[in-house]
Amino acid sequence: MARILVTGATGLIGSNICRLLLQAGDEPRALVRPGSDHEPLAAAGAELALGDITSADDVLRASDGCVAIVNSAAVLGGTEQDLGEQRATNVSGARHVFDAGAKQGIRVVTLSTTTFFDHTSPLTETSPVAADWSDDPYTVTKAATFAEAMRRVARHGADIVVIVPGGTFGPGLSVARSMTRTSFNRPLRSAISGKIHEYVTYPVPWVFAEDVASVAVSAITRGERGHTYLAFGHEDAQSTAAFLNVGCETAGVAHRVHDVTIDPDDPDALARYGPSLVSLAQRTFPVPWFDNRVTRERLGYAPRPIPDAMAITVEWMRREGQIA
Repeated sequence: MARILVTGATGLIGSNICRLLLQAGDEPRALVRPGSDHEPLAAAGAELALGDITSADDVLRASDGCVAIVNSAAVLGGTEQDLGEQRATNVSGARHVFDAGAKQGIRVVTLSTTTFFDHTSPLTETSPVAADWSDDPYTVTKAATFAEAMRRVARHGADIVVIVPGGTFGPGLSVARSMTRTSFNRPLRSAISGKIHEYVTYPVPWVFAEDVASVAVSAITRGERGHTYLAFGHEDAQSTAAFLNVGCETAGVAHRVHDVTIDPDDPDALARYGPSLVSLAQRTFPVPWFDNRVTRERLGYAPRPIPDAMAITVEWMRREGQIA
């Protein structure tokens, strides 16, 4: 039985990490902000540590007695992004986690993103960082944190493992946190309800939240120091419209969503879709989009096919009153 600190524990991926740790007989300690929706975590059996990742003292105190830290806390990309807010959590918060891991002498498993990697060929666990990328706050801050992690590994032998998830969806312990405006569950609900008719087109490696969590949990003991692992889904990347239409079909509704291309010079595009999506829509991507066989082989990763994961998600949404 191991005690493991989980940041971002009320979120979609973080709550699934806590749940899988509990199922394995471990003791997740969730770093949660006062006033956050942490009751579902406590009800599931997770230990709560009140604090904020933006406080180095809070993170260090919460990590005391733990054998590892899983950092899933992040301010995600959206239509409105504040660089200061992104830096406070995505950069400074991650540094506090890395510092705590070093001081405690324990492993840190940290979650990243795909957007700053080189996509001129299929993405793999050893793909380099791109020579340039978009300047949206989410990509900039997550790239800075990845660079910091790799610097610490190279210069100080820090025990840090990086997990890169795809477009994540599915049930979480907190329904409210699982349906936030930056969650892909949100447009899925809207599509099934007939409220979304089109979506900007770019390929996404869709993945079930529990499957991402399984990679993070496996990396605690099976991951290699300084390595990156790709927590993507069973199928190759596909557009958001195609993904949403799987949801509509699974839910038994006739509504369908259409792909739409956008003009980056259209002033309405930025307001409607946000800087991250506008940037992604202008890129070209390889086919296949990724090859994560190393993650599958070394971490025993076996992600669910989208139709299977979608069936679980739609059932959960109905049970929680999110869709009819």
